[in-house]
Amino acid sequence: EFSFQPTISSIMWRQRLSSAVVVDNFGRQPSRCLAAPYLWHWRVNWKPKPALSEAEVPRDQRRLPIRPKVPTSNAGSLVSPGAKWHYTQSRAIFRGPELVHNKLIHKQFGVQALEAGVMLHNHFETIRMSLNRKLDLDRMFAVWRVDAPWMAGYKRPPGLTLGGGKRDPKFYKSPVKDERIILELGGNLDWQEAFRMLRQMAGYLPFKARFVSQEMLDFEQRYDQYVSEVNVNPFDFDFVRKHNLCNVERHLTPYAIKHGRRWW
Repeated sequence: EFSFQPTISSIMWRQRLSSAVVVDNFGRQPSRCLAAPYLWHWRVNWKPKPALSEAEVPRDQRRLPIRPKVPTSNAGSLVSPGAKWHYTQSRAIFRGPELVHNKLIHKQFGVQALEAGVMLHNHFETIRMSLNRKLDLDRMFAVWRVDAPWMAGYKRPPGLTLGGGKRDPKFYKSPVKDERIILELGGNLDWQEAFRMLRQMAGYLPFKARFVSQEMLDFEQRYDQYVSEVNVNPFDFDFVRKHNLCNVERHLTPYAIKHGRRWW
């Protein structure tokens, strides 16, 4: 691991630069993105990052695009243009872990959901406007990993008599499973810059989410494999459930049997 041993020269250099710190934002020190070039920190690399080329990512595709509020009808679908899309409200869409979109395509940084939930159009717009303002288009880009709102949502006015058939959709939403990657951030940047931006984006979501990097996902995969290899206790959850010890299936739901103990 990297360790820093302060010396007399480094301490004197810190004291010399501490008097030259620019102060703004009501007396607070500026952030790393706004700091002057001469501010020094022993764990921050102040070398300028190279710019992205048009061959890697076109400049007009580096921002998060606008997601439509209402899904558009496909040319080959049975839904006529302008018709309302209806869909079942089955909760099976949210249950269990995400098995497809749980990896980073660009192998850099992203936001990952920690529980199931739904994203509305205002969540897409809040994240899009906030993150696009922070992006340095010369060396950064961002992409969505969640489909635009497509699942119909319904509302019933209070006091309305029940019956009369299914009402028209009032809004549309995007279902999200646990461990789903919401968006990705890539380019020529370090994890400090990505963490400052994506941690705020994770707070805008209506469910628990976190900042992830490719190194974090690789470490968690190696750790789970290591725990399963060195585990000396054979009576784990999967073993007990598979062999139905002490008639444990009587106390489990079908979703715990199918997905595991984390997704009851």
